[in-house]
Amino acid sequence: MQKRHIKIFLLLAFVVNAGILCAQDTTGKAISEIEFAKMMQKKKTVVLDVRTPEEYKEGHLKNAINYNVLDSLAFEKQIATLPPNKKYLLYCRGGVRSGKALVIMQQKGFKHLYHLSGGISAWTGDIEKPKVQ
Repeated sequence: MQKRHIKIFLLLAFVVNAGILCAQDTTGKAISEIEFAKMMQKKKTVVLDVRTPEEYKEGHLKNAINYNVLDSLAFEKQIATLPPNKKYLLYCRGGVRSGKALVIMQQKGFKHLYHLSGGISAWTGDIEKPKVQ
């Protein structure tokens, strides 16, 4: 009976640890809004909005360039034109797509990559809105 309890305990410990590991940011490059905003001010920094064009048109961060990571072929062509030595700040709506874009860019040789923790949904600063005509 005692061996069974130990097995159950070990199984539960494994499941809990696996859940924690899956929830963690595996890129190690998620940064807070404050850090993101500070880095946006630096000259050799490029801000990439990796949401869809429709989401971008609804509102985006100042000077952000829109490269839709969900359109993988276009995204890879677009990032191939970027200089890999600059710093890139990526964001999406909640942080998932920007994490994906970060990994793709890492695989293509980019080294200075950061993405906004919580995405634009967590952003409390200014957002560029489309002009009403």
